[in-house]
Amino acid sequence: MKWILCVLVSLPLAATDKVNFLNLRTTVEGDKVLIETDTEPLLEYRMLKNEAFNLRKTAYDHTLDAPFRQTAFLMRTLERNRGSIYKDKSQPLMVIKYPFQLAVREVTGKVVQMNEYDVIVGLDTEDDTGIITLDGGGKSHKFSISKLRQPKEYAAFLNNLVFPYGQIRMPKPAGDEFLVDLYYKWPRTVVPESDFNVFDLFPSAILWDKGDIRKLRLHMGTTYVYKSGDEWKQVNSEHPRVHKRALQQYDKVLELIKEDDLDEIIPALEEYVTNVPGDKIALKKLMDYYLKDYRTDEAYNLISRYQPFFATIRDGLDNQDALREKASRRRNWLLGRKATFEKDENVKLKILTPTKGDLVTGTTEMTFSLADNPSKVLEIECFLEDQKIARLTEPPYKTNFTVNGNYGFLTLRVVAYFEDETFQEDEIRIRTFKVDQEEQVNLVALRASVFNPGRELTKEDFRVRENKEDKQIENFRKDQAPLRLAILLDTSISMFGPKLYRAQYAVKTFISKLEPEDRVSIYTFGSNVMKLSDFTNDFDGITPPLMTLSPYQWGTKLYDGMLIAHDALMGQNGTKVMIVISDGDDSGSSTSDIHVASALRGSSVMVYSIILPGGFLGSAGQGEYFLSEMARLTGSISTRVRSVGKLDQTFEKVYQDLKSFYYLDYYSTRKTGDRDVDVRLVGAKGKLRVRAIN
Repeated sequence: MKWILCVLVSLPLAATDKVNFLNLRTTVEGDKVLIETDTEPLLEYRMLKNEAFNLRKTAYDHTLDAPFRQTAFLMRTLERNRGSIYKDKSQPLMVIKYPFQLAVREVTGKVVQMNEYDVIVGLDTEDDTGIITLDGGGKSHKFSISKLRQPKEYAAFLNNLVFPYGQIRMPKPAGDEFLVDLYYKWPRTVVPESDFNVFDLFPSAILWDKGDIRKLRLHMGTTYVYKSGDEWKQVNSEHPRVHKRALQQYDKVLELIKEDDLDEIIPALEEYVTNVPGDKIALKKLMDYYLKDYRTDEAYNLISRYQPFFATIRDGLDNQDALREKASRRRNWLLGRKATFEKDENVKLKILTPTKGDLVTGTTEMTFSLADNPSKVLEIECFLEDQKIARLTEPPYKTNFTVNGNYGFLTLRVVAYFEDETFQEDEIRIRTFKVDQEEQVNLVALRASVFNPGRELTKEDFRVRENKEDKQIENFRKDQAPLRLAILLDTSISMFGPKLYRAQYAVKTFISKLEPEDRVSIYTFGSNVMKLSDFTNDFDGITPPLMTLSPYQWGTKLYDGMLIAHDALMGQNGTKVMIVISDGDDSGSSTSDIHVASALRGSSVMVYSIILPGGFLGSAGQGEYFLSEMARLTGSISTRVRSVGKLDQTFEKVYQDLKSFYYLDYYSTRKTGDRDVDVRLVGAKGKLRVRAIN
């Protein structure tokens, strides 16, 4: 048995040196769509064999064109044994059958027309000749078996096998956008074992694997077609192409490493880590090259940001204490020069609470946001009038201040200094009054979300009680802060079919409703985490990769994806929201659920989780529980979707919830741990959810 497993590992290597996906090229002709195909490499097998790429080879042995690569090798094996196995030389010996589904769909995934066809591959009557034919008659293609090692010959073999038509016309859906995609099911042998035992010749997964893999439809490619003005445009399989570009970038990194040019290696690694931030081998390399180039601050910042990943890297955290000391010395040297820093008007620094004109007394929490700073924070100083009340060096950006003994109008000011020797500042005027010096008074801030209230709410619609005592609401407003959304989409192999169609369409519809001041970033997670877009309001621009998602990866790096999205959100200014769409448990993450919970506990990021019906091996189980807990921890919503047809409704609820935040606060003489706060609606309807924000 051990020998057979070794054979299985090596089989695809002999068939071709690339892993491929498919482009479905379309031409709109009136009410018809002309469809043709060509193959495109995703990666080279040398990358799978190179540990530096951190790719699991087994993850690619059951997806994309893996069975076809094994079929090509099978044909060479049969050709070598042609004399002993081929009995009736007057007819081709048909060996293996593939069922395909080519579909034209509406963007919701609804089928306009599906062409289901079976393709059979076997030995032709002539030596060194194989044959591909449509089951039931029709077109057939012959190929030279000995030439299948050549890239062009294998590409032609693959193209003819998955799409023997050459071209085909199908009905065009109504509307200005649609999808074309191709799936196949795991193949079956059609040659009778009484003729010869294929297993003895070729102990391959395509022949012996009759288990759970047969429950799946395997994806080869999706094309998104849309109308722009009077012109039809198309984007072919953009999601796997994002992965391909990242691998090419890392391949470039490895070539640069051979040349040992730090000025080229470091920016190339930084670019790769930006697009594939969970690759811990690349993170370790970047840290090592920072240290080699004496960039200790950059190395320390990298370890600090991705500490859960470095905790899983051998010797990954050993440098942190020494780097912290060096970073502190350099920070102090730069701060000694801060009087010479220049103001950077492009940086967005804003005091969030209290707001201009708020009435403040006792001890109050000040929070502020910082975004668009190209350089690392050296120090942030907070002032009440001329008195320095805090010095911060990293998030969370908040501090308490006391105004007892002061009254009238006072100025709150925040100044941020950066490593590139620039600064930015913000200030507001607040109102204060005297209180009993012996009484500690705190302003308690609350964020309330009211779903489906039916109207705009006012302060009079809320009742606040603390430890069964009514409290007066001091400040009240509808929260209009811009949204910063990181959307994480599960693209593991179990997401095939309606789950993926409805998920990508629901996200597309959701982001189309956002305001111009909102920003969204999209990540996918399977056996790796990939960033499809930076935070942007170009919602049309991020649609093509979103609508061509490919569920070709084994693995579900849920924890890694959430930590990466959280890190990205912490650098944003506005209401920070993470939306996670998944159907299964975590598998393959470098980090753990404890790392995620630790990052979210006390964070300003809200996690909305949407749990889809379970993967092909069962329900989400632990994944559902974990996502529900993270939503509860962050004061958000977790939804278990029973039918993917209702995903639009689920996202609409999320959208309405995000647009229904209210800010209110009250004064308390109790410490945080002693408060039992109860907020209710009076005279108004709606589902209320409240989270303390200080």
